[in-house]
Amino acid sequence: MKLMLRSIAVSLVAINAQASADVTANYVGPNAALTMKVEVASNGDVRGGTSNPNSYFITRDGHGYVVQASFNGPAVMRLEDMAIVMAEQMKKLMPQMPADADKDSPAFALTKGGIVTIRGRQGTAYYMGKISKSPMEKPVIVISDDPKLAPLGVAMQHQFDMSIGMMGPMFGKANPFKAMQDILKTGAPLVFSGMELDTINTDPIPAAHFVLPAEPLTLEGVRKNMGASGQ
Repeated sequence: MKLMLRSIAVSLVAINAQASADVTANYVGPNAALTMKVEVASNGDVRGGTSNPNSYFITRDGHGYVVQASFNGPAVMRLEDMAIVMAEQMKKLMPQMPADADKDSPAFALTKGGIVTIRGRQGTAYYMGKISKSPMEKPVIVISDDPKLAPLGVAMQHQFDMSIGMMGPMFGKANPFKAMQDILKTGAPLVFSGMELDTINTDPIPAAHFVLPAEPLTLEGVRKNMGASGQ
């Protein structure tokens, strides 16, 4: 689950609310082997990516884009087109499971724990399944209700919602991540997919950070970039 959440966290973001100031949040993974930066502009634009320089995401005017390095320069893909391609591929791989299949959701159960401190900040911890009380047990997510972190919380919530929307064809009507979606509505994540919020600042972010480096690919271009054939 951690790998799937991390993939979601670093690939796509959408935000509908405006922040009162620019916010830059830096997350770090275990032993600082992986880092993630999320930049939230005061007008609601967002940019984020990990220490892997080959891919990052941008949200402009409520529309999400994934930018990937390619031999021909940056490849920009609209989130909507990526969702279409994923739906096409799921239909090929699982033709007997229509996208609107009505089935119970195999939800990932999250249990609310107590208040924990993450790098000097306090938040409510949530664990997978039942809490074992083991000192080695790590929370899946920790949420802060600090108003200063509210813009980050809104960005992460909408990012996750949009990501789950794009992955909808994989689940049909089932949504195994509903519990996580509900938790993200309550504040900003101090811990998310194994990464911890390290530093945060409100320095102005250059507008150029949110400019798309190239024109978005056509739908057929997205199919080719994602290794899929046309319909």
